[in-house]
Amino acid sequence: MRLIHRVGSCKDGSCPNVFDTDVEGLVAIQGAELIDAEALGQLSRMPAHETVVLVPRDLLIEYAQKVQAGSDS
Repeated sequence: MRLIHRVGSCKDGSCPNVFDTDVEGLVAIQGAELIDAEALGQLSRMPAHETVVLVPRDLLIEYAQKVQAGSDS
């Protein structure tokens, strides 16, 4: 799978980022793993191969605006 950095302030991988992939319709999100047991308990039937990450809401808004504008960088 190829990752294409789209938004996030740290391209070196040290903070939250959003990447497009070469798989149609999929994006990759980098963020801090949610480890709070109470919060995880609120998620029903999450498969073992999935995880939840925390990212700033503004990062997702920035990504959505970039996609909507059709920007490639």
